[in-house]
Amino acid sequence: MDTKNEILKILVCDDDSQDRKLICHYLDSITDREIVTIEAEKTNQIQTALTKGRIDLVFLDLRMPGKSGMEWLDEITQKQLAPVVVLTGFGSEEIAVESLKQGAIGYLAKANLSLEKVKNSIDDALYKWEKHLLLRGDIDELDRIISHDPLTGLLNRRALDKKIEEEINRVRRYEEGFVAMMLDIDHFKKINDRYGHLIGDEVLENIGRLLKRRLRDTDFAGRYGGEEFMIILPKADLSIGLTVASRIRKAIMSLKIKSEIKSFKLSYGQTFSVTVSLGITAYMGGDDRSSIIERADKALFMAKSAGRNRIRVDELIATEVLK
Repeated sequence: MDTKNEILKILVCDDDSQDRKLICHYLDSITDREIVTIEAEKTNQIQTALTKGRIDLVFLDLRMPGKSGMEWLDEITQKQLAPVVVLTGFGSEEIAVESLKQGAIGYLAKANLSLEKVKNSIDDALYKWEKHLLLRGDIDELDRIISHDPLTGLLNRRALDKKIEEEINRVRRYEEGFVAMMLDIDHFKKINDRYGHLIGDEVLENIGRLLKRRLRDTDFAGRYGGEEFMIILPKADLSIGLTVASRIRKAIMSLKIKSEIKSFKLSYGQTFSVTVSLGITAYMGGDDRSSIIERADKALFMAKSAGRNRIRVDELIATEVLK
């Protein structure tokens, strides 16, 4: 499974802050793939992370407070939640072997850590996890992992690109149109900075669920990267696209996201809303996947430049409609 272009959500569990920060530093230094890192040092933090959407890989230290690493390893592997790479200290070879017997996909020695070792452990773990799923005969699960974004449940970029190609071929054969739109969450970085990545993930999950509910069975949507989504409406014209986009924009504005803010050792709940900008285009004769995406992206840029929380149609298709 080629995961180089996919967003990986990695959970780092270690109660030693220096070791945890060092691993996270190496993960942040990886540039050939997008990685979202979640740190956990306590039982409730690990449990929250495991229940908040999908985790693609777990780095787990076995010396955890409250609930031991072996207990976490047993739970994660029994439920098939994610591949686990055990973090071991100096002279812990016997523990590493025992953890592999208990279901760990690999181990990483914390002594003499390096960026290369961390990268290799990720590649090796994901490769072994794919083989594990194949041997288990879980073809449906493997197909879902390959084609869907783990956080939102929507198509991932690779599967979305393939769907667009299929739609172009269908349109050329039957001379029907379709609408493509790019959706971007406004000021998403500020949401992550203020509330944390877990709440940022919750925003993405909520939008993913909303798109599934609001679109027709024949429509499809995917997470194109980061906070950007793409929606395809087969057998639709620009008028239908604008109506759907307007409904989606208003529905997302009505979402209420709950967060817990911690300040001076006090916690209090806060509810906030998000807005999105959308760029719309429609299939034109001679289009390929790149030209459609480029025009939708330009329309999205126009919407954001105009102040965000609005919809814009790409200028080329708008000119054609007015003729």
